[in-house]
Amino acid sequence: MFFSKYVRCLLILPVVAMGSCATQQQPLSSVDHSKYKTIALNPNLKAPEHYVYRDVAGKRARAIGNNAMLGIIGPLMGAAIGASSEAPGFKRFDAAASKKPVDIRAVVRRDVDSALRNAQFFKLTNSNADVTLNIEILAYGVAPLHGHELGGVVTAKATLVGRDGKIIWKKDDWGASNTTAMLEDLEKNPSLWPQMANEAAEAVARKVVLVTSKTERSASPTTL
Repeated sequence: MFFSKYVRCLLILPVVAMGSCATQQQPLSSVDHSKYKTIALNPNLKAPEHYVYRDVAGKRARAIGNNAMLGIIGPLMGAAIGASSEAPGFKRFDAAASKKPVDIRAVVRRDVDSALRNAQFFKLTNSNADVTLNIEILAYGVAPLHGHELGGVVTAKATLVGRDGKIIWKKDDWGASNTTAMLEDLEKNPSLWPQMANEAAEAVARKVVLVTSKTERSASPTTL
């Protein structure tokens, strides 16, 4: 049962990655500040039930799906092979991470709130705002960032809506931790997991809120 859920999760991710082609995204600072002066952060962030685990073995196995001769089933086949390769590592990571659980919704909400206060594009308020920022965490977990070393990764989608509920602006991006470690080091020191998650959440909050130039949408390491 546990393994089947893991496989289903990994089968979905390549499809998400295929849909996120490289297109330019406008920064939050591009929104008309003369028209919209106050902003509220929706405290109810959406997030997946569980974190994602990626490692080099799975990445290499998933590359099999890049064969053009396999057509549209290639990514799905690669995901299935990758899931099988990563399952043992996922169980080890899950055992370590369970000792130091992370409330990813609370962590990302805190960092986005902080980024909004630092940005000062709008006046942050808790009620009757001109616009509301909704955050959806698309994926979070660990992935190989430096060779075989794993690091925290958070992928999020931000949507700005007006009083009438219409979308004014949207952007998705991902952030990674500066801290990386081998899986065995994570097992020895489970506190590395919340440290990675915190750093990745702060990074994605900065990229979604504080970056003031156009950016290219790119695939997160959790989809590789």
